[in-house]
Amino acid sequence: MSKLQPLWGINFSRPAIESGGLPLITAPLPDQLVVPLNQNIGFAARALVTEGEQVLKGQPIGAITENKLSAQVHAPTSGTVTRLSVQPVPGQDPALCIEIRADGGDHAWPKYTQHKDPLKLSPTQLHEAVSEAGIVGLGGAMFPTGAKLNPKDGVNTLILNGAECEPRISCDDSLMQDSAATILLGAQVMLRILAADKCVIAVKEHTPAAKPMAHAIQQLNDKRFSLVFVPALYPAGGERQLIELLTNTEVPTGGLPKDIGVVCQNVATAYAIATFLSQGEPLISRIITVSGGGIKQPANIMARIGTPISKLIECAGGYTNTASRLIMGGPMMGIALANDKLPVTKACNSFYIADTTELSTTTELPCIRCGDCATVCPAHLMPQLLLQTKRTNDYSQLATLGLPDCMECGCCDYVCPSNIPLTLEFISAKKTLRDIAFGKNRASHAEQRFNARNERLEKQSEQRERQLNQQIEALETPDTSTQNALKELLLRTEKNKHKDQKK
Repeated sequence: MSKLQPLWGINFSRPAIESGGLPLITAPLPDQLVVPLNQNIGFAARALVTEGEQVLKGQPIGAITENKLSAQVHAPTSGTVTRLSVQPVPGQDPALCIEIRADGGDHAWPKYTQHKDPLKLSPTQLHEAVSEAGIVGLGGAMFPTGAKLNPKDGVNTLILNGAECEPRISCDDSLMQDSAATILLGAQVMLRILAADKCVIAVKEHTPAAKPMAHAIQQLNDKRFSLVFVPALYPAGGERQLIELLTNTEVPTGGLPKDIGVVCQNVATAYAIATFLSQGEPLISRIITVSGGGIKQPANIMARIGTPISKLIECAGGYTNTASRLIMGGPMMGIALANDKLPVTKACNSFYIADTTELSTTTELPCIRCGDCATVCPAHLMPQLLLQTKRTNDYSQLATLGLPDCMECGCCDYVCPSNIPLTLEFISAKKTLRDIAFGKNRASHAEQRFNARNERLEKQSEQRERQLNQQIEALETPDTSTQNALKELLLRTEKNKHKDQKK
């Protein structure tokens, strides 16, 4: 075991209602579930069921879109498909959803095999199983795990992220306390798929999960595994920040972790892989933290995908009188939701209910150039300079200064004594940069099409000119056979004319 200490980040020492260390509870199965077909980065799954159809728990209801980045979707319980319609989805655009009325039996689909020793399967079989289970990155990124576990990428190190990025989130901590051995089995499966020789598991120091994970690694006795404690600083659990912390190597700008021989996966993703292989249950549920000053009993809740958020709020004792905002995610990077009628998706790791004391009403003041924002920035940017450049509309310079590397963590906002909404400024600027890049790409493609059309027309014109020249040449220098044929034609024409005159 080892401990690491970054030179950036924020130590959240202010008192708050925490969810760490609380027992894991299971949400009751709701009567009606709404399952979006788009629960991943990329393309939505293709519906496999129709209205009125009976489905079983774990049955595929959405298939991977062919030759597209996509993830399979499964029925969270047994019941009847009541409707297919486009509905709001938390944290993303409205998507086609499948509504299922539960029959209460929770009958399982029998076609998935339960393997006593999944590691006896070949890497190819394991890779196919990960895709079949519909597993995506459960840290919130939603990248299809099957696509990320590519044995051709030459990855030598697997990092298991158990150091949750946001404060006030403890779903992974709860999972590690409850199922450390299952998580390690999932990690072994990923190592076999990747042909990697090392797995580093990162957890925050002083968390309840540290001892269970350390004990499970000791019991496993696999030399490829090591446990590293990272400080409880925000955002030490961010993928790029964690990789830099553990490997002392930065992921290149515009690059991916695989470019430096690393794949980073969430501990919940490893658990989901092992659960599918050993129990035959695809990704139909996950642990979600419900916390914040606006909730009565913060809790870590195991819930089925498609469960209304309101059911989780009930499990956590309901709202307090001071509840003011429902946020998907944590208090720093979370997304405010319009209501709690929306369904739980694979991307939901936490719902934070803020109270009235957490809503800022302070006035923005001029920047005093203190430099605190640069000190805490995990991406090593200079927010003060970025803000100045953004407000002068110098977008080419913003790209040079590294704005695309901003992870929108909000650290700069948190420490800014002038209450400048830096993150909102950068989110807006990044969107403009993407629009500019899109416009340039579109113009470039249009120019390529225009040039290709002109080239094609020019070639056609040259071909027609050659054909015309050949015809002219043939007329100017006719051969003997052509002359004889013309003479015969003229003679026949004259004879026919004389015959007509005699008549």
